[in-house]
Amino acid sequence: MGIFDLFKKKQKKSNIDIFDNFSVNITSPNLTKHTTQIKQMITAEVRIKKAIADKHGLYPHEILVLDYAESYYTNSNSFQSFWWNKYGVSSVQGILSSLTIRGFLQEGDMQAVLEKQTTAVLKDVLSSFGCSVTGKKAELVLRALSEVSMDELNKLFPIRTYKLTELGEIALSENAYVPYIHRHRIEDLSIWSLNRLVYSEPHMPYTDKIWGYLIERSKKHLFENNYGHYRNCRYTMSQFLKEEGKVKGALNMLAEVVFLDVNGATNDFNMGHLEMYAKHFFPYKNSLATTAPGIINEIVDYQNILGYSDDELKAELLEYMNSFSFPLRLFTAHECVLIIFMERDKDTKGLTKLYAEAKNAFVKKHPAIKV
Repeated sequence: MGIFDLFKKKQKKSNIDIFDNFSVNITSPNLTKHTTQIKQMITAEVRIKKAIADKHGLYPHEILVLDYAESYYTNSNSFQSFWWNKYGVSSVQGILSSLTIRGFLQEGDMQAVLEKQTTAVLKDVLSSFGCSVTGKKAELVLRALSEVSMDELNKLFPIRTYKLTELGEIALSENAYVPYIHRHRIEDLSIWSLNRLVYSEPHMPYTDKIWGYLIERSKKHLFENNYGHYRNCRYTMSQFLKEEGKVKGALNMLAEVVFLDVNGATNDFNMGHLEMYAKHFFPYKNSLATTAPGIINEIVDYQNILGYSDDELKAELLEYMNSFSFPLRLFTAHECVLIIFMERDKDTKGLTKLYAEAKNAFVKKHPAIKV
């Protein structure tokens, strides 16, 4: 885990996100059947003034509605709260209707309705008409369509779902960045800010735009001595590389994350505050200068994917870590690698000894600081 943010200052908003985080007082519509809330939120109607429509005239929130459309019925929907809370969309149903009129959506057929049902429901329907209930869900759907009359199915399932038209499928494919960033937390990027980034010069795949953005953000965090944010950004970059199938790059980034974790990375780092930081370094049992088990597990996963032996992994990690720097060094690169393997093997005794040795080295280097 990252050590702590004892001296964390109020973060400045990046230029790309000032508009995204601006809010006004407005009454939230009843998006769900449960409650009506008062929420400070800028509406989608205002956001699109600084957004760029695609060649079909669609804005980011409309693309996202397309992505979710086939999970909604043509009426009687209860929409998720994120439409308002994250994107300021007050009427998802209105957008669905608009997309239908414009040719991006159409009413789905009975097969689409049946595919939304659970296996148990499909078996009940088939059983009630004396049909076989064996097989996987796809088989049950086809059996219901072929062995139960359409009149009977219409009585049982009168409400239709939406279905993408060919134009809708094209638009969604061309704007894949919208559902991607909706489902991934990447720094301060949102469907709105990434929209402006995607359409800015130079034009390139949205994944390249995101990678460039992450590089600039990591530089910014380093410049501001916000090593905690830098660490988190590098972890995000690791996950991004993992999705791209670039395992060695992802491993490199994770090595840096571990290096920062065990060497006490924090935001607004200042060596003048070292005495306060040091209270949280030792002993191992109570230390915040450790890394999370999930990070260790990911490194082990990458080792297996790459087919590395322990010696090969140690050599690779050591090469990576020798290139890293940080104002404070509690552990050498070699010791950081040992920590990874000790954490993997749950070698508490070895870790306790290693942290005790690091404490002695720290005291010798900083005799005036009590730990």
